[in-house]
Amino acid sequence: MDFIKLCLLFFVIAYSYALTLKQLNYQMICLVNKERGKRGVPYLAYSSQLATSAQRHSEYQYKKRKMTHSESGSYSTPMKRIKKAGFKNIRACAENVAHNQKNIQKVMKAWMNSSGHRKNILNKRYTHFGAGVRNLYWTQNFAESKNGRPRNVKKCP
Repeated sequence: MDFIKLCLLFFVIAYSYALTLKQLNYQMICLVNKERGKRGVPYLAYSSQLATSAQRHSEYQYKKRKMTHSESGSYSTPMKRIKKAGFKNIRACAENVAHNQKNIQKVMKAWMNSSGHRKNILNKRYTHFGAGVRNLYWTQNFAESKNGRPRNVKKCP
């Protein structure tokens, strides 16, 4: 009986974690698109592949206890990580990372107050977006698709 309770607890925790990642991406893309909209920049479409890449990189940074844009081996650059996550028709990409901001609003404020990060958030060429976080290691991935901009992208999906 205890084993069954333990299994149920595991699935509840796993489901909650997945839901939290989905909520993170929803909230983050809404904030990013709000900033883009204020400046007349087209909205970004959500990409599960970019979210997977961003989450994996946040996990890597947490494991290494180091904020970085690079990894070892076949995941060494944002472009390689994004392609490995399944976003194949990529023309260009960018990545924002941060550490220790306590919530989405604080990390977005920090990125918008940094010229390099703000440039990525507001770059007109990017068409897709995904985000990840692990223990306050934040990652945003941006990509330009060779297929162009999706139609009818909403500020908040």
